[in-house]
Parts: sequence; C-alpha cells; structure tokens
Amino acid sequence: MRAGAVVLATGGCAFLSGALGCNVNTGDGALFAAEAGAELSGMEFSNAYGIAPEGTSVTKTAFYSFATFYHEDGTVLEGAASQGGRSVIARALLHEKVYCRLDRADASARRAMRLAQPNFFLTFDRLGIDPFTERFAITLLAEGTVRGTGGIRLTGDDSTTVPGLYAAGDAATRELICGGFTGGGSHNAAWAISSGTWAGQGAARYALSFGRHGATRRLAPRNRRNP
Repeated sequence: MRAGAVVLATGGCAFLSGALGCNVNTGDGALFAAEAGAELSGMEFSNAYGIAPEGTSVTKTAFYSFATFYHEDGTVLEGAASQGGRSVIARALLHEKVYCRLDRADASARRAMRLAQPNFFLTFDRLGIDPFTERFAITLLAEGTVRGTGGIRLTGDDSTTVPGLYAAGDAATRELICGGFTGGGSHNAAWAISSGTWAGQGAARYALSFGRHGATRRLAPRNRRNP
C-alpha cells in the first residue's frame, strides 16, 4: 500500500498477560517499526506489573495506596506497597499467597473511591468481598509497555528515526515525560491526545513535502537502500 507517511498508533504490548485492556495488545506497531529500521527506547522500563485480586483481570492500582499487605499467615508483609513496594510483593508471591485489605481508607475516602472508579469495585461486588474490611488474595499481572514506558523512539515532537514514520500513544516511548513508569491514566491519556496530534501533523507535513510527485515516487523495501 502506498502512503505519503505512516502513523503507528497500535498501542503497547502485554500480549496474553491476562490483564484487562492489556491482554490483546500484541505490540505489532513496535515490530513494524523495528522491521522498518526504527529505533526503540526505554525498553528496559517495559516490564510493568499491576496488582489484581487473584483470578481476576482488573489491574487498577491507584487505590492500593490505601492497602495493607499480608503474608499467608496473616502477619503484615513489611515493605509491600503499591508504589515503591511491588518488588516485595513479587518476591513473596514466589513462595506464598499474598493478601490485601484496603483498611487505611476512612469512611469519607471509601465513598469517594466508589464514585471515582466504580469499575474497580465491580470485581469485589461480584465476588461478594468487602475490600475495606476483608482480606483477599492478590496477584501481579504483566502490563508491559502499556503501563511501562518503552516504545518507538521519537527524535522530536512527532518523528521517529525513520523518515515518514510517526508514532503515537503507547506505541511511542514515554520516558521523556514519565521516566520509567506511566500508570494507567493521567500521563498516558494526555500523551495519547498530544502525541496523536503531533504525529498527525508531522505525517501531513511530510506527505505534502513531496508535492505532486508523492504518488509516483519510486519505492523500495526498507531492508534495501530506499532512495
């Protein structure tokens, strides 16, 4: 197919991780870009894992900042936390179950949490668990480059290292705005809108730069010299 420019907006990669919204993200955009000779960046920050109730798929982790984590025997798992303590949880899960309870949220916070993210509580309601008063087993699910940061390297606001190839959203690296971890909303949502706008504008400028010869210029596969 001929195109004046290409924008990759294919999302990140966390294929078959079991996490809701991540499970079917195959990372095809990163593969397309790499095969075209584009550079990737920040891929060392692409092994993000999210907390989820055991046997479920919802990895919204913001509310786990109100949680206390427990060993299988009921004692507190020291050092475990949603932010800055997931490695402690991961190490414990290698040899025992880890439990959690959102017992640090007061009544006002509990009401606000249900209004802010009702889908977070849907799992618990279906399982008949009150996460504020009852301990429940948790697991970690891979969120890859969807919640991690790595992706196709951008050399400016809108361009990759391959002329005519642009990337947006989770397909593109976000390390310049987030460092090593982006989370599920806020930064990622703003980045999707902003990078999509920049990539679209950049692709349009590139395509228009060929003028009336754009549709007739000679093409060659990217694994050969491309005039």
